[in-house]
Amino acid sequence: MGKRQMSGFLLREEKKLRENVTLVDLVMEVLDARLPLTSRNPRFEKMLGSKKRIIVLNKTDLAEKKATGCWLNFLAEDKWPVLTFNAKKKADIKRMEKLLGSLKPRKVKFKRPYRLMVVGIPNVGKSTILNRLLQRYVARTGNIPGITRGSQWIKLRVGWDMLDTPGFLSPFLRNEQATLALGSIGSLAQGTFDEQNTAGWLIRQFLARDKTKETLFNFYKVEPKREGWFGIMEQIGEIRGCFKKGAEVDLLKTSQLILNDFQRGALAPITLEGPPQ
Repeated sequence: MGKRQMSGFLLREEKKLRENVTLVDLVMEVLDARLPLTSRNPRFEKMLGSKKRIIVLNKTDLAEKKATGCWLNFLAEDKWPVLTFNAKKKADIKRMEKLLGSLKPRKVKFKRPYRLMVVGIPNVGKSTILNRLLQRYVARTGNIPGITRGSQWIKLRVGWDMLDTPGFLSPFLRNEQATLALGSIGSLAQGTFDEQNTAGWLIRQFLARDKTKETLFNFYKVEPKREGWFGIMEQIGEIRGCFKKGAEVDLLKTSQLILNDFQRGALAPITLEGPPQ
């Protein structure tokens, strides 16, 4: 897809999202707890306007606990409720359901169920949250006029109707740093970013602190016999058998392996950015 086609696609998807926002009473915005600011699209703020919302810091099991606490304090400065979430914890599901129950509007303009929409950029865990909320309590209420074809409302046991196809929300690439960070968490499509540079950036994040460096070294059984991120990447490639013909380390294959390990949660916990000072 060319740049012009991609631009047109994003504009159409944003238009759908704007239309769907007008149909709901509450929006749940999902952020990646490892990258809360960069995984948040500032264009969405303009789309929402004064629409009520809750902010969910998802994948907290993959982030550093102290850093997540700092982010909670930062995000709490806004007027909207902020919730940390780990899909593996039943207690977190209950906390989310309790919050949703407390946020039911007292009045709606017409007689209808309360409506919820879940949004976020790719790979921040929207689908996991939806599946955990639904569990076995799924009852489709059918298509509603005025919604993009294919969209469905699903009834939640906490008394909300949830739109299960809220639309596509693209990442916002502020700069090269944002591209590297979003590529590392899997929010960018393969082929749209440099995987080797991204894996190198990710290794540098781990090497920046003793605790996360230890996590990296222990997982890959790396010995600090070579200096710098490039030497570490080469050593990981050797250990994992990522070779080209002639016993040369295949750096692209090694980079893909590192990114895949990180995105599946094997290299955790680490937080990739702190709140603005």
